[in-house]
Amino acid sequence: MRGDAMLYRTLGPSGMQVSLLGYGGWALGKKGWPGVDEKEALKTLEACVGQGINFFDTAPIYGFGRSEELLGETLCGMRSQVIIATKCGLRWNDRGYVKHNLSRDSILLEIEQSLRRLKTAYIDLYQIHWPDPHTPLEETLEILSELKDQGVIRHIGVSNFSPELLENALIHAGIVSVQQPYNMLQREAEADMLPMCRRLGLGFICYSPLAQGLLGGNFSDDFKPGRHDMRRLNPLYRNSAKFKAGIALVHNMKTSPAAESLAFVARQEAVSSMLVSMTQRKHLDENCTSIVHACDR
Repeated sequence: MRGDAMLYRTLGPSGMQVSLLGYGGWALGKKGWPGVDEKEALKTLEACVGQGINFFDTAPIYGFGRSEELLGETLCGMRSQVIIATKCGLRWNDRGYVKHNLSRDSILLEIEQSLRRLKTAYIDLYQIHWPDPHTPLEETLEILSELKDQGVIRHIGVSNFSPELLENALIHAGIVSVQQPYNMLQREAEADMLPMCRRLGLGFICYSPLAQGLLGGNFSDDFKPGRHDMRRLNPLYRNSAKFKAGIALVHNMKTSPAAESLAFVARQEAVSSMLVSMTQRKHLDENCTSIVHACDR
């Protein structure tokens, strides 16, 4: 089912070959992403495997379980051909209030729910979504290691960790990957996390390679995220100077902004996969072409 031209990289010590262009499942859950057409998004998701994408990343919090459910329904018939990554640590109540919880009992409940929603008996990569200051890291990693020993999860990853916290985590468990934001406008990872991943042989999963659409050339300089738009929380959209700098960068690009932005990330050899929320077929096709051309340069 691999696309003829899709590129693959090894995800750290896991040995898993993941597509350089990965599927990010946040927008699939719709909540916080106005304008997403679920029918079109599902058609695009179905087309991903045919294009050679084999790495699908989601989280329970995306759409309060909806993203996992839709991924499970779509991919269950091709489970052996795909690599599914999800996360733990963000819980919500009936009113939509979200809190961090990486306790043993909470993770056991979350993994059961994720397995059910994803219609699978195992998770290829189970990631700590955000650190939980109220739970000892040792407790979290102990239960994750137990789940790995049981075969419920195959590999453990972390997301949004500092280098110091990652070093601590590596003492307690076999971490294979780190997930962080990285793009032309947010390059902090170049100073610490990317070199650290290279040194330790860990996989680096990049999220927001298009800066949530800003580097895709989708906005004018007067764009303001609405009340129910998740981008309102992004520093690039909250800070007028940063946003205008992004718009100026896009305007100065000689070719497709999305293509140049994905090429920038693809040329970073430490990046194992970059996650893009593709909810329209035209964007899937364009992004796949951009990845291939980026690595030909």
